[in-house]
Amino acid sequence: RAITSTSAAEEVARGMTMVQYVVVRRDLHSSLNWPLGSVIAQGCHAVAKVMWEMKDHENVIKYCSEIDSMHKVVLGVKDSKELLKFAKKLEDAGMLHRVWVEQPENDPTALAVLPYPRAHIQPVLKKLPLFK
Repeated sequence: RAITSTSAAEEVARGMTMVQYVVVRRDLHSSLNWPLGSVIAQGCHAVAKVMWEMKDHENVIKYCSEIDSMHKVVLGVKDSKELLKFAKKLEDAGMLHRVWVEQPENDPTALAVLPYPRAHIQPVLKKLPLFK
């Protein structure tokens, strides 16, 4: 069904806006001197992976049905250890996500969470800073 501006405003007020969170390692750029474009690509890979592998999930369908008003938040973690810690935290909370593992290095570089209503996912990731 099409979402009218009234129902969209109600969803925002209730924290039901669909949001996709992406978590990227800061050390790739700051310590390992990866070009910023390569770091951004890691987040893009993670998003493509979760969206493709879960393309039939109702959250993906709803999120993509509002393609012109998508909401994404990109957060940063210190390193691979912290990335995997938050992947475990998401798993424990029952939040579907995918970790992108760069090959051939076999190095986890980013993760993307399935789109969820903001009110459901934000509490799990609220301690992470925005990626800068």
